[in-house]
Amino acid sequence: MMIGVVKIGGASGNALEPLADEIAARCAAGERWIVVHGASGVMDELCAARGVEVRMVTSPSGFRSRFVGEAERELFREAALSYGARIKDMLAARGAEAEQADPEAVRYVFAKRKDFLRESVNGRVRILRGNYSGTVTKIDPAPLVSLLDAGKIPTVPPLASDEESGLSLNIDGDRLAAQIAGAVGAEALIILSNVPGLMKDIDDPDSLIESGNLAQWDILEHYARGNMKRKLVACREALELSVPRVYLADGRADSPVRNAMEGRSTCLAR
Repeated sequence: MMIGVVKIGGASGNALEPLADEIAARCAAGERWIVVHGASGVMDELCAARGVEVRMVTSPSGFRSRFVGEAERELFREAALSYGARIKDMLAARGAEAEQADPEAVRYVFAKRKDFLRESVNGRVRILRGNYSGTVTKIDPAPLVSLLDAGKIPTVPPLASDEESGLSLNIDGDRLAAQIAGAVGAEALIILSNVPGLMKDIDDPDSLIESGNLAQWDILEHYARGNMKRKLVACREALELSVPRVYLADGRADSPVRNAMEGRSTCLAR
């Protein structure tokens, strides 16, 4: 039976309902799917409600990420699990049984903590220490496969267990989805956002790049802007882990998975 991994972002503008509709229907028809999600929108809301400053950092290479210090670490975990619970409830309302894959409850994803981030400000680089983000080092696919075998849909938050402390670390959801897709032998990884895919011109809906492969990666990277830069990194990681197809697609479509796999997306292959 097919195993697929789909990643939906946590920012406002991402539509959960169409994805829940389709994943519930596909799983009822015998497919097996893992849903990886972000948490940025809920995190921003929690920070605003509790008076915590949102700190976004742009690295010298142009990657934008969230600085998660000691004060924000537990808040981020709360946000991630809250958003995952919302997805789980949506799937349950559609007759599908989902289960949150909390890495503190079942240690299946491990990461190395990045204690500091480099920030580029007005052409100068400064170091921010005390960060609680991390990079995935190991995936144990057995707990996820066990859930799939039991007919459940794993919902995976952007969290991982720190190799040393066991604390939850903030993990990039796109790259986490890529690592999971490789570990479980997924046939497809679909990364959804609020754009149709990789665009030559973000303001021109007709400039969608419909396909690409590893030999063309320099060209693809040339067109990646903003958050798409990191998504493209995740796509390459998935392909190098032998995932056959990776799709960058529009999460606002009525049937986002079908929309992606039927050609209205950017399809990347080895």
